[in-house]
Amino acid sequence: MREANQSSDADIPYALGHAEHELVRLTTQARLIDPITRHFFVEAGIAPGMRVLDVGSGVGDVAILLAGLVGPSGEVVGTDTSATALALARARIDEMRLGNVSFQDGDPGELTFPVPFDAVAGRYILQFMPDPSAALNKIVQNVRPGGVVVFHELDWSGARSVPPAPLYDRCCALCAETIGKLGADTGMGPKLHGVFERAGLHPPVMRLEAVIGSGFLDADKLDLVADLVRTLLPDMERLGIVKRDEIDIETLSSHMLDEVASRGSVVIGRAEVGAWSRT
Repeated sequence: MREANQSSDADIPYALGHAEHELVRLTTQARLIDPITRHFFVEAGIAPGMRVLDVGSGVGDVAILLAGLVGPSGEVVGTDTSATALALARARIDEMRLGNVSFQDGDPGELTFPVPFDAVAGRYILQFMPDPSAALNKIVQNVRPGGVVVFHELDWSGARSVPPAPLYDRCCALCAETIGKLGADTGMGPKLHGVFERAGLHPPVMRLEAVIGSGFLDADKLDLVADLVRTLLPDMERLGIVKRDEIDIETLSSHMLDEVASRGSVVIGRAEVGAWSRT
């Protein structure tokens, strides 16, 4: 395995924070995005009986998804640097009585584990790392030879509406601009090929999917964007991206829905990109 430039990604702040409404948004996001992530993980080779390292577990959505894929004979170990998020993740696991999931606080590139993993997986994680290739190189040292490495990232440039729904398009653009100014790479998805190679991995297989919908039956897809605006609004104002009181967050979702329905628009979410390889 080729060596990447060594650097530490411990204690990297999560750009979206861990306020209560953001943790709720993550759960809503999981409901819409989990089917896409599941496609990527299954095609990558995540299967029953595997022992999987979940990178950046947050509130546990991906760990829960993985638990279903590996089954009772498998094991999922989730990691995160946020004690707040992991406390909620552990509470959810206890409530669901998932005996094949556990969590460890800390950076998986710095933690040590007694037994190598069959796979490492993550969603929306590498985009927040200053040097994702170096971080990935360190993380995959915990995976056995021939093990699976699979990550799901995104590309905000894929978000659009046809015919144009200006409010939806503007909200997506505002979110992308704000997240980018907070230090995340909003176009990480297509860059996964290079990230994997620079981490010393074989060139990955890649897939692209997206959330798509229109009208009142797909209101939850608009709610997801509105909820992200709610999370980011303080930063949007602080960074001068929007003026105070320029956005009425309480009516934003309904206004987007009315606009989309009246125009007959189809809304397309950001590009969801999966990439996987083996050690």
